[in-house]
Amino acid sequence: MTARVNTIRAALTAIVAGSTIVLMTVVAQQRMPETTKESIKGKASVTTEQLHGTVEYVEGRHLVVRMTDGKIREFDVPESRRFSIDGRNLTVHDLKKGTKLSATVTTTTTPISDRTTTVGTGTVWWVAGKTVIITLPNGENRTYTVTDSYKFNIDGNKTATVSDLKKGMKISAEKIVEEPRTEIASNTVVTGQGPRRK
Repeated sequence: MTARVNTIRAALTAIVAGSTIVLMTVVAQQRMPETTKESIKGKASVTTEQLHGTVEYVEGRHLVVRMTDGKIREFDVPESRRFSIDGRNLTVHDLKKGTKLSATVTTTTTPISDRTTTVGTGTVWWVAGKTVIITLPNGENRTYTVTDSYKFNIDGNKTATVSDLKKGMKISAEKIVEEPRTEIASNTVVTGQGPRRK
């Protein structure tokens, strides 16, 4: 009888091990939530501005200019900025009082929407009101609070809402989050004439 018990025990162990492998294979074949990110550019707008003035003072990278309307403006000039004065390529350190400057500033503003899309599948474990707990393919439960506009895919019905969910239903869902931002690029070209010699 001991031999028969050992045989039954070995057979049960083999069945449990085989079932575990099959279950793990099924879970591994189901997809976990996948997230993709993309940036969608809108239509860019371009503005061009003309600035004119005369150098009043230069110290280091700081440039003081009297604009044609009489107002004084101070600029913190990057080291990389070049000025085309009388056909010569100069830095801010080379500018002299009395130099006449003309700047063309072209600014391109592009609206961008950063979109994050998450697609997931699972089984409804519990649902009440706008709260749903989904069992993911790996067996993990996740709790979600959803809005009325959130749609689930249940057996091809892609317009199901949280109120349509029942325990045990197999579902898939897509969550899209869009975050707007603006990208600004500026290009400045400065030309001019050196001060007149007396």
